[in-house]
Amino acid sequence: MGILNDVGQWGAENLPKVVEVVKKAAKLVGIAASVVDALLKGKTIFSEDENPQTSSPQKKTPPKRPDIMGQSDSQSRSSDIYELQQSIDQSKKKLTIIEEKNELEHRRIQLQIDVMELVVSSSTFERFSNNIDLHAANLQIHLQAIQNTAGLLGDVNRQRTAIKALMSTVNHLVNVLGVGDRVDKIEGLDIDIHPGSISILGAYDAFQNTRRLLLHEIDSFSEAIQEQLERVENVRSAARHIPGISQKVSSWLEESVEPKLIDAKTHAKELRGGLIVMPRLEKALRQELKSVKQDAL
Repeated sequence: MGILNDVGQWGAENLPKVVEVVKKAAKLVGIAASVVDALLKGKTIFSEDENPQTSSPQKKTPPKRPDIMGQSDSQSRSSDIYELQQSIDQSKKKLTIIEEKNELEHRRIQLQIDVMELVVSSSTFERFSNNIDLHAANLQIHLQAIQNTAGLLGDVNRQRTAIKALMSTVNHLVNVLGVGDRVDKIEGLDIDIHPGSISILGAYDAFQNTRRLLLHEIDSFSEAIQEQLERVENVRSAARHIPGISQKVSSWLEESVEPKLIDAKTHAKELRGGLIVMPRLEKALRQELKSVKQDAL
């Protein structure tokens, strides 16, 4: 009975901790969903911003080049050469502007790709949070199973002890009173617990496996958040070089995305901390559960 009492005490100590883990896991699902909602707002940034480069430029009539070969005197020829030089300089300036516009458009398209990748990468968040919620619920189920098993074994053991005492007393009276021809002895009743039919240690191992899965899922979720924060910084850096859209991107990231990502990371850290400090069954008790005969439980 000492083993069952120790197991019951461990379960009672862990129950409030597991309940708190379940509550935090459920809250994490909502936080992850809010992160996804915040990121999805990024799709509207480019749709609301009119790209001047997408409009068709107005065609201008190229300046008429002077007919150098048709000039007769040197003064006219010199003037025409000067005009031609001016035209070349203007053309070079236009070429530089076109190159700058092309580079800006390239940066703009790359930023749009980065923002979309940032949004798409958040699709794993809900999967992580749902898995965490599921493992937390299973953790509570396993703990409840351990407590139920220990409690039922305690009740059964008390009943078995009473039945054995009753059987022994009745059979003794039958022998003493010599009424065996009229009263049958109580024999052939199987009231022992069969080895392998009930295993507290097996239920505890399932509890620990679920706890490890939960910790792994939380760590993966935290890593995904950190990667997302790094993507946010890359997007912010890229947006600084694009006039007209930089402020929109910065406001979206700083006011909506980053606070929710940091909130999710903080909450995941707190959830992990609650699991780490959750006490385990003492090694000696686990060894005793492993080697003890079922009848001694």
